[in-house]
Amino acid sequence: MKKAILVVLGCLFFSAFSTSKAADLSDSSSPTTGSGWYLGMGMGCDAPLQGWDSDYTLGGGGNMFLGYRLNPATELELSVSPWFFTGGGLSLVDVRVTPEVKILNPSSGWAPYFLLGPGYDFQFDSPSGYTTSSFAVVAGIGFQFDFHKGEHAFIEGRYNLLLYNNLTQEDVPVLVGLSEDL
Repeated sequence: MKKAILVVLGCLFFSAFSTSKAADLSDSSSPTTGSGWYLGMGMGCDAPLQGWDSDYTLGGGGNMFLGYRLNPATELELSVSPWFFTGGGLSLVDVRVTPEVKILNPSSGWAPYFLLGPGYDFQFDSPSGYTTSSFAVVAGIGFQFDFHKGEHAFIEGRYNLLLYNNLTQEDVPVLVGLSEDL
């Protein structure tokens, strides 16, 4: 419950920051100007923290996303994140779907950012065939670097909280990727 309250307070704080920051920005000061759609993909590794089977020490996967830039400091994204964990003769495919708000602090050529969103997690175990799903929350920080206008590279770390009825799982994926304005 404490984590949920912190997530809500974080959303309110960064929403207020974004609104005031967007009013201060002009197109010339921002590497990412105006509004519009973009598409991206990242790959990386994922370290389970709490509530995972001890055989899963590291996972691999990525994140695919479609986003809409509301202004130079605020973006909305829909992310689909497939992850694969294996160890001890077990395999787990974990797919997360999350709508996210991304708050950027744009400057010339690069932009640090914070992202936050609720979502849903689906897990498929092998060889048992067991499947489960849960509510999820994601929070992350990252840096976006501009190659050219409309072409971006990013590195980000995420914190995922998966809320099952009788169990809470936490993990931290780190991603490197590219995005392109459409």
